[in-house]
Amino acid sequence: MKFLNSYNILDKLISFIRNYELLKNKRIIGKKIIDFGCGSNFQKITKRYSKASKAVLIDLYGDDFIKNNIKFINYNKDLNKIDVELKNEKFDIIILAAVIEHLDNPAVIIKFLKKFLNKNGYFLLTAPSIYSKPILEFMAFKLHLINEDLVKEHKRYYNKDQYINLAKETESNLINFKFFLLGMNTMAILK
Repeated sequence: MKFLNSYNILDKLISFIRNYELLKNKRIIGKKIIDFGCGSNFQKITKRYSKASKAVLIDLYGDDFIKNNIKFINYNKDLNKIDVELKNEKFDIIILAAVIEHLDNPAVIIKFLKKFLNKNGYFLLTAPSIYSKPILEFMAFKLHLINEDLVKEHKRYYNKDQYINLAKETESNLINFKFFLLGMNTMAILK
């Protein structure tokens, strides 16, 4: 896909703010993490998770690798590969940052990944808010300020109601929800 690592300065700023929101309060230090849909900027990602006890990165782009406490799995849309690689391992946090809006059926992925959460584990999700749709589309398609391909891939936008529905579909509970980035992005915790 042509958008792979094709980010301008504004895309990078939005990503930085999103990652700050996800990782604040030292939430990943010493934790076992899965980052599903991590992207392929491995230098930045491995630095981000250097203080986690273990991080498993899962995406469609890149070659499998293990480096220190980090393992990358290119699952090539084959969930069985994740099963084989992780077996019965359990994790503290499963992150889907700016991912669920791109998935055909996010509930299927969350239900699948749920078996890898330990009893106190949770999902940490971000997605663009319903209020951001006209702004993102204007910035992408009219002004060409952000990556058009990524915005074209958005299948849905979120508010609290969408997360409540997602929690019901995945037999989870919505523990926390908030808007950030001036209401243009959302973060939710499902358990």
